[in-house]
Amino acid sequence: MGGVHHFIDAQGESRRLLVALDGRVKLLLLLAALIVNLIAGGIRVPLALAVLAFILVLAAGVRARVFLKRMAVPGVLAVVAFLSQIFWYKQGEVLNLPIWQWEVVIYSGGLLRGLELAARILGGMGVLLFFSLTTPLPELMRAARFFHCPPVLVELSLIMYRYIFLLLEEGGRIRSAQKSRLGFADLRSTLRSSGILGGMLILRTYDRAERSFDAMRCRGYRGALTAVTPGELQKRDWGGLVVGLLLLGILFGLR
Repeated sequence: MGGVHHFIDAQGESRRLLVALDGRVKLLLLLAALIVNLIAGGIRVPLALAVLAFILVLAAGVRARVFLKRMAVPGVLAVVAFLSQIFWYKQGEVLNLPIWQWEVVIYSGGLLRGLELAARILGGMGVLLFFSLTTPLPELMRAARFFHCPPVLVELSLIMYRYIFLLLEEGGRIRSAQKSRLGFADLRSTLRSSGILGGMLILRTYDRAERSFDAMRCRGYRGALTAVTPGELQKRDWGGLVVGLLLLGILFGLR
């Protein structure tokens, strides 16, 4: 996560095209893409969205390994959804599937339903990952405030995003110290060290939260973070919105 975090910040500063698009445009395109993914029947549109998201991520400069690594969990969920439907959704023509010495009975309706559900999972998560990997969080939060998202949600999102990485770094340091003292030599020591690590993380998280809050109050925090108001959309933003909607319209026509 840390590598992607630094990548997004660096690309946001260099203002590459796909990263530099206004957050409001990206939010609108994200909402439109998710609606298309949900209402379009079949498997062609969701799979096309997943492929398009992968191509755009590569065009933005993100390594393919980063995208595919984050698609691993949605991929597992898609497989589980597919298997659950083909064995439990008993509608349509009966199909006999020979597997080694056994013959598994599945139904055509369950097969199609499982493929469609798996494709929608991959398409939706591909779109979400594209926008998350190419949009700096401050830009996204400014867009959320423009669309009247509650300020408390915006502040919590920014603070959580910031301290996730600090928590991971702190946990890595504690784990390295434990490993240097043979804290993970066997199962018993692993369980003991894991419990100590979790307890120390909770205590240090609370301590860091208290110090951060005191520092914010010293800098003038009175219950609301100040944010830069988004300016007017530029020509490239309008162009990106139009092109994105056209692509979604073309994909929707494939259903």
